[in-house]
Amino acid sequence: MRTRLAATTLLTVAGLVLISGCSAPSLTQGKERGTPAYDPFRAARVEATLPSLDLLQVVKSPPTRVTVPDLGIDMPVEPHGRDADGQMSLPESPFDAGWYEFGSAPNSGTGNTIIAAHVDDRVEGVGPFAQLRGAQPGTRVRVTDAEGTRHIYEIVSVEKLDKGEVPWGRYFQTFGPEKLILVTCGGDFIEEIRNYTDNYIVTAEKVS
Repeated sequence: MRTRLAATTLLTVAGLVLISGCSAPSLTQGKERGTPAYDPFRAARVEATLPSLDLLQVVKSPPTRVTVPDLGIDMPVEPHGRDADGQMSLPESPFDAGWYEFGSAPNSGTGNTIIAAHVDDRVEGVGPFAQLRGAQPGTRVRVTDAEGTRHIYEIVSVEKLDKGEVPWGRYFQTFGPEKLILVTCGGDFIEEIRNYTDNYIVTAEKVS
């Protein structure tokens, strides 16, 4: 955001947010974000503190591509928000990533840019973000925004957390140092609910 929102002046509202289930999306899932169909694969809700949308009237340049050369990741990125159920929506294909459009952008100057994707799909197979489990601190990530600017990040941590224990409020922040948060699923696959037990969360700090 070119208009900075200082942490001391940013008003927040308590809300519910979640990352959509990272396994294959339901075949009955709605195509339009405003009218989502029931998704049996979505993760459990988790509490988070989100910024008031009224305060996010700022100029952002959305990320359009995320690349991790060392891991063979090169994916288009599209804006996604929250659907009627309060979850962060994701592209249906595991070969496309979603950016949380109500959070920070690479050009914001502050806060965390959230990019997430499904790990696989029953038809398309395993997606690029499956490689995040092999990420190592020091690995570089490149995010290109809509203006063509390349933002470089360096991975500082790779976490594998049980979905019910992910402290989402720590990641969905629009204040503090500039970071990139990459999210997908992993762990054991539960056939009964067609979802994974864990989330892989990769945190990277901005270099340039």
